[in-house]
Amino acid sequence: MIKKLREDLKTYMKAKDMVNMNVIRAILNEINIREMKNIEITDDEILKVLRSEIKKRKESIESFQKGGRQDLIDKENAEIKTIEKYLPAELSDEELLSKIKKAVDECEDKSFGAVMKAARAAVNGQADGKRISVFVNKVLGK
Repeated sequence: MIKKLREDLKTYMKAKDMVNMNVIRAILNEINIREMKNIEITDDEILKVLRSEIKKRKESIESFQKGGRQDLIDKENAEIKTIEKYLPAELSDEELLSKIKKAVDECEDKSFGAVMKAARAAVNGQADGKRISVFVNKVLGK
């Protein structure tokens, strides 16, 4: 995945596509920071970085909406679309619910934290944490 990001960075640099180039640079920078902290860089770790970058941008969008800055909202949305190209396809609600039910059945400890951990492992990056949390609560009857 890192190889793909670096190749795409070169492509965006040649095309002088500043928005996409800056997004890829930010992602690669976060990966480099994790490498310096001696965190093993696996595809799962890269998915965490990508989801983290999307989360940052969504939080920025909320702030920009309060400030009425549509130009910055559009910029953040464009960056989110670029990042989403590198994420696996999101699970449908039915698929997500099925995987979470299976994780709950296999989990001995029915506490929210334990089930959430099992559900995240079962979903394997194909849904964001908020969606998983909503479905875990639904399955646990909360």
